[in-house]
Amino acid sequence: MLPAGAAPLSPALTAPPMPMDDQADDIPQGLVVPGLGDESRRAALWAFLVVSVLSGLALVWPVYPLAVDLTPYVFGLPFSFAWTVGWLVVMFVALVLLYRTDAPAPAD
Repeated sequence: MLPAGAAPLSPALTAPPMPMDDQADDIPQGLVVPGLGDESRRAALWAFLVVSVLSGLALVWPVYPLAVDLTPYVFGLPFSFAWTVGWLVVMFVALVLLYRTDAPAPAD
């Protein structure tokens, strides 16, 4: 019974869920990374992964506190801020290089 003034639910919300009976054997298992099967892109993807992990580790404990304690200025920025901006630039360059290694899609 609906409360007074309440609109009835749409049939799509009250219908029983559809069974998930996909019988195909082509469902990928494990870590799915597009392009890892292509030998020519594998080195670029692994290099990008390494740079990404290093960048992430450089911006969290225990590495970042080592950079925060330094007091020099780099281009007028405190070293801790320059450290963060530097890793941002490194990730930007890594993304540009990864993009440039990607082959363009064939024209239809």
